[in-house]
Amino acid sequence: MRHPLSRSAVVVLVATSTACVGEMPPPPQITVTSPERGLVQGHAGQVVVKGVASPGVSGSPVTSVTVNRVPAMLAADGSFTAVVDVPPGAMLLETSAFSAEGGSVTDARAVQVGELRPVGTTIERAATAALSTDAFARLSAVAGPKVKSMDLMAKLAPLQPMANLGDDLANVKVSITKLTFGDVKISLAPVDGGLEFSATIDALNVAANAAYGGALVPDGTSSVGVTADRVTLAGTLVVTPAGTDGFSTAIASPTVRATSLRLQASGLAGKILDLLQDNLESTVQRVLTSSAEKALQPLINSAFGALAGPKRIDVLGKTLELQASPSAVQFTRTGALVTMNLGVKIAGSESSPGFVFTPNGTPSIDMNTGVQVGLADDLINELLAEVHALGLLDLHLEEDFGLFDTADIKLTVPPMVSANNSDGTMRLVLGDMIATFSEEGKTVISAALNAQVDLALLRGNTPEQIALKFGKVHAFVNVLDDETGMLGSDLSGAAAAGIGIQLDSLSQFLVTVPVPSVAGVTLDNLSLRADSGYVIASGSVH
Repeated sequence: MRHPLSRSAVVVLVATSTACVGEMPPPPQITVTSPERGLVQGHAGQVVVKGVASPGVSGSPVTSVTVNRVPAMLAADGSFTAVVDVPPGAMLLETSAFSAEGGSVTDARAVQVGELRPVGTTIERAATAALSTDAFARLSAVAGPKVKSMDLMAKLAPLQPMANLGDDLANVKVSITKLTFGDVKISLAPVDGGLEFSATIDALNVAANAAYGGALVPDGTSSVGVTADRVTLAGTLVVTPAGTDGFSTAIASPTVRATSLRLQASGLAGKILDLLQDNLESTVQRVLTSSAEKALQPLINSAFGALAGPKRIDVLGKTLELQASPSAVQFTRTGALVTMNLGVKIAGSESSPGFVFTPNGTPSIDMNTGVQVGLADDLINELLAEVHALGLLDLHLEEDFGLFDTADIKLTVPPMVSANNSDGTMRLVLGDMIATFSEEGKTVISAALNAQVDLALLRGNTPEQIALKFGKVHAFVNVLDDETGMLGSDLSGAAAAGIGIQLDSLSQFLVTVPVPSVAGVTLDNLSLRADSGYVIASGSVH
């Protein structure tokens, strides 16, 4: 993919394989012969690192070699061997040689550990979220205006007629034709098994069509109406997973209290009027309960991050399809905990050999304060494998870099996020990118680029959204073939530019991953941590 040079992402080159910085002693030389670059290992365990270290231009002997700070066995001929532990996930093997006069050199290469699975695979328990009582209080504050703006008649259409009263002798079917009301105030509070729900509705006005008939009543129709100054509906909102439709909502044990409830039915008399009068309160309860259940379903889906069917998004000219299906939801008096299965697929990524899946544990999620969201790193890594398969991160850069005017960067393995780090940090590993630098079409140098990128949590495009952001980049450059004798440090500008462009592209895909959000809730004191294979984002409710 051809790109103009971009520096919108800040990349810090913190280590190179051959650079001399200031008055630092010249580095020794190092060649790692095993493992190969871009190693994908199917199981956690150990990796044997082998190679040869030798004096550099100063002739200072090599005194020690380490691999990720683990001392290697160094033989007299400079050959070395080290055995290092490799946990599930992605990591860099940093093999460093040190000379007697203080020079050092580092070879970096990537290792990915886990089971290879096909892209498009649904990730079970891919997302988990905890919402506190404070979060539901904020949701309650915005629920009333949202319900008032909904087209409830369209939602009620499949339920018509709303009432079917009477028997073969005299019966009437009531279908709602218009439903209006004034202010609506809604309260949602978590309790054991659901949400304690109440809605206060002012100026209720219902218009309906009554179709009547029976053995003792001639067939006919008439317009009727119901009004009330105020109606209060209360009950327990039961929320259950409904597959790819998100969540279903039902109000258990509903009760209705109405002030000045009135029936306008001037065209009716006798048994039909009696049927309507006798069943007025139960009919109003049925209409309001059904309306509330239909109105609250999209609010709950939004609050818990469900998509209610496939969602297709255009990103960088590619169609990304997300599919969410809730797997469990739990309510207590301290809050709610929801778990979802998620699948992600980018059109055209079928050629991918797969993504590295790592087993996840059960993250620690606190329902007591604010909102916490956990995303399995497998979901992000599946997306990254698809981006890699499409070649969207392979770059062709053209600019005057001094000794060369063109840089081509190709990823040998997909980028990978690891959320299993023992220190609770999150990082993205860009492993073993092969960069070729040319001048007027002739290759002058090639190098392997590796980078570890810190992840941070910032506000999204709106105050209600959160987004993963890339932080400091720790990059390594290892020269593979050099016809110029130039130093690896001279490649830092082009390497930083290439990695910056890749992160710009990745950020546009990562922000499309669905995360639960609560309408009307602004999160402060944002934090990010890794826990049992999950990216855990936390924030306090504002």
